Amino acid sequence: AEARQVQALPGQFERISSTIQGIISRFGAIGAAVAAVGVAVRPAIAATVALDQMRRSLITVTGSADEAERQIDFLRKTAQASGQSFTESGLAYAKFAASALQTGLSIKQVQDVFRSVSLAAGNLGLSSDQAKRALEALSQMAAKGVVSMEELRQQLGDSLPGVLPLLAKELGLTTAELNKVVESGDLLSQEAIPAIGRALVALQPQDGVVNGM
Repeated sequence: AEARQVQALPGQFERISSTIQGIISRFGAIGAAVAAVGVAVRPAIAATVALDQMRRSLITVTGSADEAERQIDFLRKTAQASGQSFTESGLAYAKFAASALQTGLSIKQVQDVFRSVSLAAGNLGLSSDQAKRALEALSQMAAKGVVSMEELRQQLGDSLPGVLPLLAKELGLTTAELNKVVESGDLLSQEAIPAIGRALVALQPQDGVVNGM
């Protein structure tokens, strides 16, 4: 009897091995499918994470979950009109708003400037990254309280071509006079940032929507 059991073992091992191999193959295929799905949904996951980060930042900045949702709705509409990335521009907006509100600007002023930057960038065919760099320059201006030549010319000017003469005109100055005011440290962010928003209207599409959007 023992001999018959021993002789039967190789066949049992073969069947067990075959079953295990089938399981491994099946789960290997499932794993590959899961990996493939993972690649497909990765952008959606990244967008969800970015939205959550944006929402948390805006709640902190505005002090209200309801106001944060209103800001997100505004950001979506602006992104649709300008063709800029919602997540990139939204996160940059949260940082800009945090600095700008500290200088005494209102939410409406912050929105107006952001809309101007986004629409001007979209109308000029600039990338979302360039628009983000422009907002970062404005954030730095707001944080410092005064406008420096570095942010105005090297960062904002490089990101949004043509903004310097437009700002000078908005302030009733020549470009040379604007340079002197900035170099002397006499141009306050609270005055300059809204003026930049108004100046950029000249670069926006007339109907408020970038062609093809």
